[in-house]
Amino acid sequence: MKNFIIYPALLLLLYNNASGQTLVIKGRVRCQNESPNSTRGAENIIVVPAFIPSKSTTTASTPPGYFECNTGVPFAKLRDKQVSLYIVSGCSQCSEAVKRVFISEDQDRKNNDKTKSYVTVKDWKFNANCNELELPPFRADSMLGVIVRQPAQSIGQITNATALVGTPALLNLLTNITPVIGIVSNAGIFEARELGPGKIKYGGFLFSSALTHTASTGFNFSPARDMSEAVFWNPSAIVKSRTPYNISLLTNVKNNAKLGGYFRLNDRIFIGAGFIYTQQDEYRNTLFVKISNEANTVQIDSFLVKLKEHSAFLAPSFKVNDKLSIGLTVKSIWQNLRIPNLLQITIDDNGSTANTFTDSTVKKQKWDLDLSASYKVSNALQVGINAMNLAGTKLYADAFAAGGSNNYNMQNQRAVGLGGCYKWQRFNFGADMIFTEDGFYDAALGVNYVPFNNALLSAGLAVKQLSYSIAFRIKHFRIAYINDNDLMVNEKRKGKSGILNGGLYGGFIFDF
Repeated sequence: MKNFIIYPALLLLLYNNASGQTLVIKGRVRCQNESPNSTRGAENIIVVPAFIPSKSTTTASTPPGYFECNTGVPFAKLRDKQVSLYIVSGCSQCSEAVKRVFISEDQDRKNNDKTKSYVTVKDWKFNANCNELELPPFRADSMLGVIVRQPAQSIGQITNATALVGTPALLNLLTNITPVIGIVSNAGIFEARELGPGKIKYGGFLFSSALTHTASTGFNFSPARDMSEAVFWNPSAIVKSRTPYNISLLTNVKNNAKLGGYFRLNDRIFIGAGFIYTQQDEYRNTLFVKISNEANTVQIDSFLVKLKEHSAFLAPSFKVNDKLSIGLTVKSIWQNLRIPNLLQITIDDNGSTANTFTDSTVKKQKWDLDLSASYKVSNALQVGINAMNLAGTKLYADAFAAGGSNNYNMQNQRAVGLGGCYKWQRFNFGADMIFTEDGFYDAALGVNYVPFNNALLSAGLAVKQLSYSIAFRIKHFRIAYINDNDLMVNEKRKGKSGILNGGLYGGFIFDF
């Protein structure tokens, strides 16, 4: 009975000691000395534990190439998990720059320290000359200071089958920092010449706002029950409103908003006004060319490109007779682009490299006109048309880099919107389509239903983009989910919950 109590107690004590130990990762980085057969320890190389970059360190000179990263993380949390270690050096082409290490108890041998558990990285050898691999001490310290400020990775969300590879912010930094270190001989001023492919859609916010980013999908060019967006897409329909005044808002509180309204002057004339705002941003690859040497180039993977597009509307409408009404819209259209310009690389007396980026904002503002009409075919059927941007405003169809080609790709905003609405008891069925100078843009089908008094349930689909919306309105307030199928909602960082990444909209509609 005595042994039965003592042995479990000893096992429990040993487990508590093991779980209380912190993980220390150690090893030695080697490089080629004078020939492939002669190696030595590589000094001033930065070793980065991806899951906790604040514990990064540099390899020592005594013994040469040795490193030791005390992670401060309990060994028990990392047991049976795979972690990643990264190397930051002067070699931008070295394929050995990352090591995957499996954490297990059997690797901790001949260790009498009850507070630490050691894992050794073996055979980390680079097939590069030490002079190419090693960093000057001051430069290594400078880079290390940037790396240790990067956020740690959440260990609790990692399964045993997944490697701790690091946060996106850390991976972006490591992607760019080594190539920049490797171009110190190219110090000077570099001009931005080319942007890599991106997801941002330039010059299309007015088209997408009518068919995709709307809670009235399928009913915008011939609105009936819901007049909240009529001021933007067919103000001629406003004169058929059941109330003389309206103010409406629809927004996802992140990158898309519509605010509009109207009021009645008399039985035949209404005046509407509104504002649309959209924004997008993302990281894009940028090619920089040295001004004094065209053959000397630098590639930067994470330049932040931004786009803001918005428009203001003033729209009087006139009732010709009981069947026909017309509208005129005067609008101002804005487009703001943030683009790269110059990269200056300097080297101080200590050999440290500094990179200074210069960017610029391109602003465009244009005035334009819409002409719209609505016709009541019967009590059940009505149609509408809106000839948009008759002055032919052109917006940039992509960001451009200063110093590059002057043949910028432009998107003409001139377009025609057509719509129809069929009414049947509690149901309304609608269809919209847009034709641009490039031909057919997209079409949207919609349906709405009155389940009970002061409520409206609606849904719609854009057939070409395969985007959709679902909305519910009760009295003055509305909530909607709009999925644009990655058409216009592009962000540099997206949240973990997909439903909140620009898709959830809210707002109000006050008819009075």
